[in-house]
Amino acid sequence: MQPKLLPALALLTPLAALLVASSPAAAAPSCSGPVCQDAAGWSDSGFGASYTFWTGLQSKKNFQTDPSYGADYLKLGAEIQATAKAFGVSKPIVDAYALIYNNNGESWGGVHVAAVGVVLYSASITNAIPFGVSRTFFKADEDISLLGVHIDLDGKVGGELGVDVIPSITSSYLSLMAEPYARAYADVDADVGAACASVSVKGSLTALDLHVPAAITVTYPEDDSMSVLMSLDYSLHSLDGKLKVELEYCLDTDSKTLVNFDGFTAGGQLFSKWGTISW
Repeated sequence: MQPKLLPALALLTPLAALLVASSPAAAAPSCSGPVCQDAAGWSDSGFGASYTFWTGLQSKKNFQTDPSYGADYLKLGAEIQATAKAFGVSKPIVDAYALIYNNNGESWGGVHVAAVGVVLYSASITNAIPFGVSRTFFKADEDISLLGVHIDLDGKVGGELGVDVIPSITSSYLSLMAEPYARAYADVDADVGAACASVSVKGSLTALDLHVPAAITVTYPEDDSMSVLMSLDYSLHSLDGKLKVELEYCLDTDSKTLVNFDGFTAGGQLFSKWGTISW
């Protein structure tokens, strides 16, 4: 059975997450069939982050006993959610998806990106879509004391979110090239009101730099089968940097390290498949 319109697919912007834990473990996405997913999180008393993402392909084979899914059912896409914490304040920073599906001749596709509950971009997938934005996700503050001097710390969690999507539809197949990316970082400013005192914050902290380029091609289902070409890679660099407060008070000095990570990287091919799926 051949559908009237398009079937399914899409890939997206996995996202942005944030800091911490003294010994984080690198992400290890798992793949089972044409589906890859991952979840990770780190936390300490001041900073933290977590994220989940899912991407893959579903067909009638996944719902053989459910009559609401027709023989032409296809769904391909990805979704990501992420939360961040700074100075004990935790907020969801990213909720995003991109997908296309076809079922019983009805087709739909779209990209949606929201940060801290605010929709930044939402559109249907019909042509090439380049989308990127720089944004401050949220701010938080904390007070510390050095040499008996009160210091106000103002933290900011910001970053960049984006996805480049290029769909292609012909009479025999549908394909999608997409490269979602997310970057998140933390900055801290310090202020002191005491006489003959000056304070500064040195260093920078990269919370997350994640890219997930993908290329996917699916033929329209026919005779309870379809051909699939799917390649999904990723690169991750996270939890790298140091933030340190330094105080000069009259003739004395003191400092405090707020956060310090050595950083880790991971990358490679998550999934590669060329063949036929039948049911």
